[in-house]
Parts: sequence; C-alpha cells; structure tokens
Amino acid sequence: MTLTQQVNAVMAELTEDIKDNKLNLLTPPDLLLEVRAFASSHDGAVADFANLVQHDPNISGRLIKVANSALLGARIHVTTVKAAISRLGSSKVQSLVTSLVIAQNFMKSKTRGLEGYFDRIWHQSNDVAAISYVLAIKKSKVDPEQALLSGMVHNIGVLPIILRLNQISALKYDPKLLIQVADLVIPKLYPTAGKLILDNWNFSEEISQIALTHNQPEQNSNEDIRLRDIIFIACELNKIPDITDIEAVPETLVASASFQKLWGNWSDTVENLNELSNEISEIKDGITN
Repeated sequence: MTLTQQVNAVMAELTEDIKDNKLNLLTPPDLLLEVRAFASSHDGAVADFANLVQHDPNISGRLIKVANSALLGARIHVTTVKAAISRLGSSKVQSLVTSLVIAQNFMKSKTRGLEGYFDRIWHQSNDVAAISYVLAIKKSKVDPEQALLSGMVHNIGVLPIILRLNQISALKYDPKLLIQVADLVIPKLYPTAGKLILDNWNFSEEISQIALTHNQPEQNSNEDIRLRDIIFIACELNKIPDITDIEAVPETLVASASFQKLWGNWSDTVENLNELSNEISEIKDGITN
C-alpha cells in the first residue's frame, strides 16, 4: 500500500470516528472542574479561592508570576496566592487558572513515537496564548484572559488525533510511517476534533469556535477587533522565528482584514512589534515555567 493510500485509509477511519463521536475527547482536569464549581457556587471570596488554588503549587507559582508581570503594571511584588488574586480579581483569576490547568495537563498523554509532536503542540499553545494575551491588552478591548485561554486551547484537537493514531495497528510498529501519516492527517482533522472537545467541556461558543477559525482570517474589516482576530494574528505571528524581524512577516498576513484592524500602517507595526516582544516573552515565561 502506498503512503497516499495509507493516509487516505487513516483519514477515512478517523473522520468516521469523529462523525460517530467515537474519538477520545479527553477528560477535563480535576482542578478545572473544581474552579468551575467554585465559580458557580461562591461569591468570589479571595480567601476561599486562594485555598482552592494553592493546593497545586505549580499553578500557584505561575499565577503569582503573572500577577507580578510588568505588563499588568505591577509595582509591588506579591508572594502569595491570596495577594495575586486580590491584585488580579477573582473573575480574571478563574480564566487564568483554567488556562494554566489546561497547559499543565497538556503533556500528560504522551505516546510512543509522537513525543516530538506533543512537544511542538505544547510550545505552540503556550506561545500563541502569550501573544494573544499581550495583543488583547495592548491592541483591543478583547478580554485578555479569554484571549489567553483561547490561545491555550486553539490546537487542543491535536491530542485525541495523536492518541487515536497511536492505536492503529498498521502504524504502531513503524515509527517513520506513523510520523509521515501524522504530518498529513493531523492538520486536516484537528480543528473539528478541537471543537468537539471544547463543546464537550462546556466552553462558550465563542471560544469553542476558535478551534475552527484560528487559522482563518476575518473577512469583514469593518467590525471591531474580535477574539478570532486576536487568535488568528497570534497564530500567524507565532510562525515567525523572530516577530521583530519585520521582513519575515508575510504579505498575505499584512493584507488580511484581521491584521489591518490591529495596525493601521506599516510603520506602526514595525515599532509596535518591537515593543511587544519583551512583554510576550514575560507572559510566556509566566505560563510555562
């Protein structure tokens, strides 16, 4: 069987799995469920929320790191979860914690032969989340925490596809073929799988749609900057090794309606991307380390 035939066979099998709802859509992390339950049953008391979050030292440390970010205008260094929540506000913390919990659990399902894929997806989700967060704060009225969360989950559909590929007997014992098939199948199927996961986890329709639209530029340039504009630009900028290298920004991106909403002219873009790069690195460091 040729590579094309094998890819077509796998594509047909996985497409049928998605259609019949047979894909493993992953279980929401426990802390994510606890945060949601807290949000729906409490009045947002800082002390209570701090008690819930501080049971996970990794999440606590990252939350404090973000709260101390210069991007947020932090002048006094906070050292406790309670102080971080007081500074950020409970509603913002709920979105941040959700993002951080998903990030922390992103790599728990590694499978033999596709570890490199997991690593790339992990870094991509964090990088797009950081860029989205900064763009939302600096360039729009979009809720930055929603932008962070959307950036974190935009490619989550890759995970169940990888897990399913690892179960196909014809690929299991041929690592080279597994990677070849993954390279061709995953880009076509992960957006639909991601939408299914986010719907299954009861995310808002606006965020779950990001799984489908993150690689599609907005067509209407007359509307205000929306969440999908932010995520699309973040995904495209993340493909560039150095966003301060203006020559590397593709013309197709610059010509898109989404890009034009954020930057009115080329000189603004050049100056702005240089200013934003350090802030993006700071947020990225906060959510990944």
